[in-house]
Amino acid sequence: MFKRPWRIWQPHWRQRQNRKLFWYTLVTLFLSMALPYSAINQIVGYFDRSVFDPITPVDTFVPFIGWTFVIYISLYLYYPAAAWFGRDSEPRIREMFAFYQALFVITWCVFIIFILFPTEIYLREDIPTSVRNGEGFWGFWYGDLMHKTDLPYNAWPSLHVTQSLMIVLLLREWKIVEGWKEVGLWTAWVLLCISVMTTKQHFFFDLISGVITGLVCWRYMCIPAMKEASNEEWIKAFPDSDYSES
Repeated sequence: MFKRPWRIWQPHWRQRQNRKLFWYTLVTLFLSMALPYSAINQIVGYFDRSVFDPITPVDTFVPFIGWTFVIYISLYLYYPAAAWFGRDSEPRIREMFAFYQALFVITWCVFIIFILFPTEIYLREDIPTSVRNGEGFWGFWYGDLMHKTDLPYNAWPSLHVTQSLMIVLLLREWKIVEGWKEVGLWTAWVLLCISVMTTKQHFFFDLISGVITGLVCWRYMCIPAMKEASNEEWIKAFPDSDYSES
């Protein structure tokens, strides 16, 4: 299913010689992942049901660190990075489409887990009351913004971790980052993983299951799908032309 070209990419392919491809891709990501994520989060929150408690000693050991909210939202730099560097050539564009197909499939599988096995992230109770009530600088970002738009559900596996890991592996596969740039990217990703706990947005179990999900998806979904992107079926769906980026 994720190895064969999807028709939704046809409008994107027609814009491959200009920067509209980048914006088309971001809109597709928003409609296929961000909106459903928010809807599922609100639905699960409405029923207010939690099937199990994954807390570990690690969760109680890690403190709340307000400023790591900045690192936490750095996730939203990963999505445009993949879409931007995926415009480099027609073969890479096909690979990008294949990668996103695998990403969409695993994301929707995780959505099903969110629905069937809801888990309340009650760790937010460890955040100072003043911050949760929206007082002060960080109170605005947590109490007034994040906690009102992102209910404490959609826990495991952490899509923050899964999706960012897959994009890091993609940029590495494309050799976008090498040497110190790669070290910097992996460091940023590790900090992102830590931030899902220091912001009390996730349990340690969510982080670990997110890493496992990302690695399994990359090995058994992304790599095979990207290899298929160079076969006859993909080239017939998205034929080569004289490519020049503008």
